[in-house]
Amino acid sequence: MSMLKWALIGLLALPAAELAGFLLVAILIGWLWATVALVSTSALGIALLRHRGRHALGRLMEALRNDGIAALRLDSPAVASLLGAALLVLPGFITDVVGGALFVPTFRKWAARRLGNVTSAARPGNRGRDPVIDLEPGEWRRIGDHQRDKAERARRGSKREKKSVA
Repeated sequence: MSMLKWALIGLLALPAAELAGFLLVAILIGWLWATVALVSTSALGIALLRHRGRHALGRLMEALRNDGIAALRLDSPAVASLLGAALLVLPGFITDVVGGALFVPTFRKWAARRLGNVTSAARPGNRGRDPVIDLEPGEWRRIGDHQRDKAERARRGSKREKKSVA
């Protein structure tokens, strides 16, 4: 199943899971304390968005301006703190646990790796190879069409030699 279908199923199942989580917590600690905990975590999320949100959003916008969409990485503190605070604002204990965990650097790195593995495996063109080769400006140079054609002919010639040897 594609990544998009799993995400849609997860979004549809989340309210039912949050309700079940709330009922479980309410049974364990009582309705009043469960409601107080739910409202408190939402208030904490709002406070974090007010306190850290503006600074994190500014850093994120600067990174987007410099690096483009590649700046949206979960292991960056700006993205993780915004997402974590937003998840804390949402009512429910499951989103609260995930949102709070995004403030812990170890979990943030683990989640970024897991999400990166899932998304790279979901792309059909990226199976078995690294999708990005990062080079510094001094590590590459532009070649002309003549040199490119010459290299292509040489590469095709070496493939023919391998076939004739085999």
